[in-house]
Amino acid sequence: MENEEERVFTVGELANLVGVTVRTLQYYDQTNLLRSAYNDSHKRVYNLDDLLKLQQILFLKSLGFSLEEIGGKILKQGSSVDLEKVMEGQREVLIGKVRNLNRIIETLDLVISETKSGKKISMDKLITILKLMNQGNPYSFVIHYFNDEQLKKINSRMLENTEKQGAANAVFSQLDILYRKGADPAGKEGQDLAKQWWNLVCDFASGDPDMFQTLFSAGQDLDNWPESTKGIQKPIEDFLVKAFNLYLQQNGIHPEDICRKKDRLSGSTRDQDPTRRRPHA
Repeated sequence: MENEEERVFTVGELANLVGVTVRTLQYYDQTNLLRSAYNDSHKRVYNLDDLLKLQQILFLKSLGFSLEEIGGKILKQGSSVDLEKVMEGQREVLIGKVRNLNRIIETLDLVISETKSGKKISMDKLITILKLMNQGNPYSFVIHYFNDEQLKKINSRMLENTEKQGAANAVFSQLDILYRKGADPAGKEGQDLAKQWWNLVCDFASGDPDMFQTLFSAGQDLDNWPESTKGIQKPIEDFLVKAFNLYLQQNGIHPEDICRKKDRLSGSTRDQDPTRRRPHA
C-alpha cells in the first residue's frame, strides 16, 4: 500500500483533483506561491504538503484575499501534521464570516421592515448602512434609532474615525472580560470602565441633547436588540448598568439635565431619569 506521506501528483493530476486549471498551478509555481518539485523523470510533481498548501490558497482566495496577501498568510512550515491547526484556523475565519453575515441580515431586515411600513430610506441612512456593513460593525442595527440629521453627525464624527471606533471596541472587550471574571461593578475596574463609557457617550453625543436622548432610548430598548447581541446583553444588564449608574451618582453627573435642555427649549418637561436606564450601546 502506498505511503500517504510519499504520494505525489503530477500537475494534471493535482489540477483535476482540486478543480483548478493547469495554467493556475503553473502561475502559482512561477510566482513562488506553490512551488513544484521534479521527479526522476524530470516531471513537475506535488506532494501531500503541497496539497495542504493549495487547499489554504484556494480557501483564502475564496474569501477575497489577493494572491499577494495569501503569500503572507499560509503556514510557512507547511507540513501535513499541521492539518488540524489549518482547519481550526479556517473554521474560526468562517464562523466570523457567518456572524458578520447574520449581522448584515439583521440590519437588512430592519431596513426592509421600515420600507414595508411606508418609511422612505434616506440617502444618509443608506450611506451609514453601507459603511457599517463594510466595517462588519456588530451594532449596525442601532441605525434605526437615529434620524437623518443624527446619522450625518455619526458618519462624520464616528464612522470615519478609526481611533474612536477602536476606543469603543476596547470598552466592549473590557466589559466582557470584567463580566466573565466576576469583577465588582463598584470596584476600581468597574468604575474605570464606567468612566470610559461615559466619556464615549459624551464624545458620541457631542453636547447634542437629541443625541443623548436617542442613546439612552437605544439602551433602554435592550430587550428588543437582535439575536446576535445576546452575548453582550447580560454583561450590560448585570455589570455595566450597575457600574455606570454608580459612577454617575458618585460624580454628581445628571445626564437627564442634558436631555431636558431640549424640553425646556420646546416648552415641555419630562420626569424620566436616564441614570436609572440602561446605558446605550
